Amino acid sequence: MKTLIFPGFSIKNKDWAYEMKIILEPKFQVEVVEWEHWSTGNTDFANWNEWIEKEIPRVLNQIQGEKVNILAKSIGTLMAMNILKVNPNIINKLFICGIPLHDIDKTDKLKYKFLINFPKDRLICIQNKNDNHGAYEEVKIFLNEINPEIKIITKPRDDHDYPYPEDFINFLAD
Repeated sequence: MKTLIFPGFSIKNKDWAYEMKIILEPKFQVEVVEWEHWSTGNTDFANWNEWIEKEIPRVLNQIQGEKVNILAKSIGTLMAMNILKVNPNIINKLFICGIPLHDIDKTDKLKYKFLINFPKDRLICIQNKNDNHGAYEEVKIFLNEINPEIKIITKPRDDHDYPYPEDFINFLAD
C-alpha cells in the first residue's frame, strides 16, 4: 500500500519529506506530495481554504482512487482532513504531526472533526511539547474534544520539526 507524505506549506518542508521518504522506502512504497507553489513560487492565497481547494485535485490524482496511508505534517494535516472529508474510504492509516493550531482559524479547526469517526487503531498524532505552532497540551485538548480516543504522543522538542521515522515505521508496519 502506498504511503503519501503531506508536508507543511513552506519549501523547507520538502527536505523533511524527502528525508522521511528515503528512510521509509525500504519497507514501504512512499510518494511525497509536492505542493505546486514550491515550483511556481506563487504563495498569494487569501486563506488556507483557497490553497487547499487548488491542491485537492492534484492530491486526488496522485492517490488515483487507491487506499493509501498518509503521513501529514503541519498544514499537511489540514490537507489530510480535507481528503478525509472528500473520501474517508481512501485513507487506510493516518499519522498526523505538528498540527498548526496557531496558524489556522476557527473554520479550519472545524475540519478536524472528520477525525471523530476515524478508527482509533489507524490514527496517531505526534505533537512536540513546545511546538511554536501549537504545543502538545493545546493539541491534546483540541483533539480530545473531537475524539478522546485519539492516540497523541508528545516529544520533548521546542520546535516544529518532526524527525521521528521510527515512530512512523512502527505505526505503518502494524
